[in-house]
Amino acid sequence: MYILTVIPIKKGIQKEYLSYFSSEEVPLGSIVSVPVRLSFVDAIVIHQQPAHEMKSDIKSANYQIKKIQSVKGPSPFSSAFFETCGRIKEYSIATTGSVITSMLPQTLLNEVSSLVTHTPPEKETTGSPLIHEKLIFQAHIDDRLSWYRTLIREVFAKKQSIFICLPTRYDIDLFTEALTKGIEKYVFVLHGDISKKKCIALYNSLMTEPHPILIIGTGMFLSIPRHDIETIIIEHESSEAYKQFSRPYIDIRIFAEVLASEKNAKFILGDTLLRPETLHRKDTGELGEVASPLFRLPHTERQLLVDMKEERDEKGTKSFTILSQKAKDMLTYADEHNESVFLYTLRKGLAGVTVCHDCGYTLLCPNCTTPIVLYGNKQRTATKATEGRIFMCNKCGHKETTEVRCPECSSWNLTPIGIGTDRVYDEVTRLFPKKKNIFCIDKDKTPTDTEARKVMQSYIETPGSILIGTELAFSYLVKPVTHSVLISLDGLLSIPSFNMTQKILHNIEKLHSMTERNLIIQTRTPENHILKCIIEGNILPLYREDLKEREHFGYPPFKRLIKITFTGTAQETEKARALIDTLFASYEPQIFSAFVGRVKGQYVTNTVIKVDPTLWKIPLGTTRDTRTDLRERLRELPPSFSIIVDPEDLL
Repeated sequence: MYILTVIPIKKGIQKEYLSYFSSEEVPLGSIVSVPVRLSFVDAIVIHQQPAHEMKSDIKSANYQIKKIQSVKGPSPFSSAFFETCGRIKEYSIATTGSVITSMLPQTLLNEVSSLVTHTPPEKETTGSPLIHEKLIFQAHIDDRLSWYRTLIREVFAKKQSIFICLPTRYDIDLFTEALTKGIEKYVFVLHGDISKKKCIALYNSLMTEPHPILIIGTGMFLSIPRHDIETIIIEHESSEAYKQFSRPYIDIRIFAEVLASEKNAKFILGDTLLRPETLHRKDTGELGEVASPLFRLPHTERQLLVDMKEERDEKGTKSFTILSQKAKDMLTYADEHNESVFLYTLRKGLAGVTVCHDCGYTLLCPNCTTPIVLYGNKQRTATKATEGRIFMCNKCGHKETTEVRCPECSSWNLTPIGIGTDRVYDEVTRLFPKKKNIFCIDKDKTPTDTEARKVMQSYIETPGSILIGTELAFSYLVKPVTHSVLISLDGLLSIPSFNMTQKILHNIEKLHSMTERNLIIQTRTPENHILKCIIEGNILPLYREDLKEREHFGYPPFKRLIKITFTGTAQETEKARALIDTLFASYEPQIFSAFVGRVKGQYVTNTVIKVDPTLWKIPLGTTRDTRTDLRERLRELPPSFSIIVDPEDLL
């Protein structure tokens, strides 16, 4: 009999290691099924020892050692991937098992017995160690694709493989079409939408293909154990999709960099506009460059900035309008010539905020104190065309009729502010009452992936159609559109976030990249410095100013941010704040209520700790964090506290 030490591959298990016994010897690295509480979970064997050598330890144990259920087969990932997970668990304050779960497709874990067994390469004993080359590549998409085509052929000539990691299906389709001509049989495309059967077939094919290969896929497939992958590229590096939205909140960009370091592979970060944090690393000499970074937006000659304060109604007087005259003319032209149009708005519903015109009070949800959103019922489903409007909270789902008074002054004079998808839809249907091919994508109209894909497919297949959508539409637009309109940029300009300049640039660049001809940007603040730089196409001044502000206020890349979130009742929240004060007093924690306030009686509290980046480094090579005290204190927090290292926002 043997005693096995395993790492459970499942989120929610706080212990790093568990012990079980097996009647037979199990190879190290095997995936086994083990009992945990009332269910069975997968685990990887990292150590085993004959039971007779541990008699005293077994007898003195205060728990009963259980037997493994079964041996599923060898692990579907390499030792470099496993070592990377161990490093990332320290960086993200997680467990190795939870990191593996987040970065390994569940299909590969479930079907271990159906996968081709990979053989570790023989270790070289001679020669100097390889240099881990890390580069940035900030250039227009066409220039990057052209260089990648050359790089792929150079890598193939060296009998090496290459992995290009992308954040969304749209990016994958774009790169697949642009890079695979002439090498189709050596290209493998992997993403979450492929079926289980196809995923297994692709895995086995790429593992047995003797020729070097190109893998184009999402971060989940960085686990592929092809030992000849000597180049890893993170493309569209600025995308927020690289940061996972659930525990342990892994940043795939950091994971890929650590993995490249473990494999001694070349690592490249590419985008039209890289993040300020990445560009700063290049300025400090931490990263090299493929070419000098280009700080100009492409195709600025095709964009038009419209001052909505100067717009006039049908009577010729200045008034608030949803669509500018330029946008209306574009829609009319597109309708006459059967050309597609995308109308991008920041919010769903009719209006994001409703205020009292008499006293200025903002209508809030009675459950969670979040500003309630005005919706139109008639677009709620495809079968019902009921008129009327309702107020609904996007946070907790609370609904109420619009027949309400101001809670402060009892006035009926309530004014909706902001432009949502419903409001844009109403305006478009008013202008084109006979037009049927008007589609909408947002979290309300298309709450599921299937519904969103169905709407997008109809939009793509219908000539002359109009799509109204939020940022959600970016994930489903797999083909470019003819014209685009950014309905209003002012909502983003008013959000207090250290990442907002980057987000605005990201949205504008995304619209540029997917629009073939004209892009109209509507705003009521055309004098804004950010907009002026965007119209001129030169974003270098924005980059410099953004870095100065970040340094002044202590934001990345000059500080490493650690965000702790707790949700509970008022009494639980007070105890949580006291615990944080006790544990992290020496680290000057900033404790504040979250932007959403309360959720169904539950208060949300955020804590931000700022750390010198030199004391919380990306774990590359022999790097080990010296700030062990803070890490230990963070691990003392109960599971009810969420810990996010490098959060995208602090709200």
